[in-house]
Amino acid sequence: MVNMAKLSEHKTDLIRLAVVALALCLSWLKAWKAFLPFDAIALAATLIGGYPMFEEALEGIKKRRMTMEISMSIAVVATLAIGQFFTALIIAFFVLFAELLEDLTVSRGRDVIKKLLELLPSQVTVRRNGQENEMNVNDLTLRDIVIVKPGARIPVDGVVLKGHSSVDQASITGESFPVEKTEGHKVLAGTINQTGVLEIQTAAIGQDTTFGKIISIIGQAEKNRAPIQKVADKLAASLVYFAFGGAIVTYALTHNIVSAISALVVAGACGVAAGTPLAILASIGRTAKEGIITKGGIHFEQLAKIDTVVLDKTGTLTFGTPEVTDIESFNGLKKEDILQLAASVEQHSEHPLAEAILKKQKDLGLRLLPYSNLEYLPGQGLVCRVNGSEILIGNISLMDKRSIKGQTKVIEYIDQRKNSTETTVFVAKDQEIIGALSFADVIRVEARQAIEDLKKFGCQVILLTGDNWAIAKKIGETLQLDKIFAEMLPQQKLEKIRELMQEGKKVAMIGDGINDAPALMAATVGIAMGSGTDVALESAGVTLTTNNLMKIVEALKISRQCLRVIMFNFWGTVVVDAVGMTLAFLGYLTPLFAALIHVSSELAFILNSARLFRKNGAPPRQSGVGLHEI
Repeated sequence: MVNMAKLSEHKTDLIRLAVVALALCLSWLKAWKAFLPFDAIALAATLIGGYPMFEEALEGIKKRRMTMEISMSIAVVATLAIGQFFTALIIAFFVLFAELLEDLTVSRGRDVIKKLLELLPSQVTVRRNGQENEMNVNDLTLRDIVIVKPGARIPVDGVVLKGHSSVDQASITGESFPVEKTEGHKVLAGTINQTGVLEIQTAAIGQDTTFGKIISIIGQAEKNRAPIQKVADKLAASLVYFAFGGAIVTYALTHNIVSAISALVVAGACGVAAGTPLAILASIGRTAKEGIITKGGIHFEQLAKIDTVVLDKTGTLTFGTPEVTDIESFNGLKKEDILQLAASVEQHSEHPLAEAILKKQKDLGLRLLPYSNLEYLPGQGLVCRVNGSEILIGNISLMDKRSIKGQTKVIEYIDQRKNSTETTVFVAKDQEIIGALSFADVIRVEARQAIEDLKKFGCQVILLTGDNWAIAKKIGETLQLDKIFAEMLPQQKLEKIRELMQEGKKVAMIGDGINDAPALMAATVGIAMGSGTDVALESAGVTLTTNNLMKIVEALKISRQCLRVIMFNFWGTVVVDAVGMTLAFLGYLTPLFAALIHVSSELAFILNSARLFRKNGAPPRQSGVGLHEI
């Protein structure tokens, strides 16, 4: 449905269109011809309606650039010269209509930025010196305490100091479900606070927020032209010369000025010239709504041609933090009891494995027990007393040094896991090993499906990681990757990307860390994960605002669909022009029908590009908690 506000922005064009339409109506009412000077009315209406076209044609002549407007202007003048006023009106009407439709369609793409800008509130509640005041969002400073009520949008990037709420992050990260936020959690500008009041300490404002960077990138993407847009411009110019040449040849061989004008009118490349940037703009807008930010048309075009996808491991294929993947009991105790003891000992530790244990304890709702006489043994583990018993948690060397007894089950367990890629810590109680906890950097749930889908696109999928070969091999086998390269330093990652590209591969490198930045810059397209460092985000041509690997599949799908639409418009224009000029040469085409063919094909190609604004396909799958559960 056409937006009336949009139409009001094109008031002048609408008036011109109405004038031409009125003249066309009068031409059909033959009774009026006895009272009105129809030829004069048609001439005036054509000049009024064709004014924008004539103006652009003149601008093209001044710049010595052949454009479609020049050929169409000559066709209109020639049609008027031979007395075909109705045909001239038809050409003027449909050229105006096509341009209006194009402008309205292109404005839909530009609305992405406007709609994003409207997401942030203009006024915010701030607490300073114990006083709460309303102020303009532009007056905020770093470390200000912003109070956000339920239903309001969060105006800054920051950290929750107080409160508990569900936050809808779909506008920034693309996540389908709200995320629980409590003290210490990060929040992003542009997201919606749903249920509770949050007090947020400001960490970034304005253009420095994730939201601000997205707007900046989208705005820049619209300005950056892809090589295929330049090709479209050259093709359009070539087809204009072809139209002139065809008209001259037609007249030279047939001596029929009507056929020559028909040849000039029917040929053109408006559909290509308008449809190509429109297709790219529509696709960039669609990917932006999916949380995929492309820094320019050139990156988007290159993405469509990717045949090799290279993935980093930590933070990309995996979550980047250790998680408890298994709990083993050796003396009949429940797994929950072993975890409770381990969490009680580790409750004030800052070790990464301690964080994983405490996270699992919270997930299962287990109560922490009080401890005493805590002793930290560097490189080995912890020992303390819980409920009167001595509890140890650490590696096997700690157990050996303390002469802790290991039953046959423990010895068998150690033997079974000697080639395991997981980290194991043991839990002992009163000189007896009672259990063991296993840890791993867990693979993202959607990783398997994403890799399967990438392979369906014909892409080779490669793992490039700095981690050891045993872990890399296990992940490669689990996800059925095509190739694995492990223990790679940043320079070696860069060299491997260059090597693949020298083999003629179109490479997409996907990573999130500083060590990935050189490879991201060197690849055909660098794709930065949403949790990545600022260095990675700046180095990449495409940024994901979330860590969902299915977004990569979505980006590839949309970019390839865009390229298919552009190529269809290319060859469709060539076919229409060739058939039309042949019919004109054979005398089967009048200027009126030539105009109808020309404008109809132009509208068809513009609408073909415009359909990229529509979202289709299933929604991307969401990330889960891991592949292993206790």
